[in-house]
Amino acid sequence: MNLKDETVLSIGMFSLTFGIFIGRFTYFEYSGFSISDFIEGVLYGLSLVMNLFI
Repeated sequence: MNLKDETVLSIGMFSLTFGIFIGRFTYFEYSGFSISDFIEGVLYGLSLVMNLFI
């Protein structure tokens, strides 16, 4: 995969921003499983990977 540093950094920053917004302002639960916490964790993980990639 050939990504530029600016693209990777912007994906990391946007995923961090969306993860924070989802964690602060939403809460979805389905059968006792918190969907919003799962999505928040995935976005935080994506942000960590993309920011450490550079």
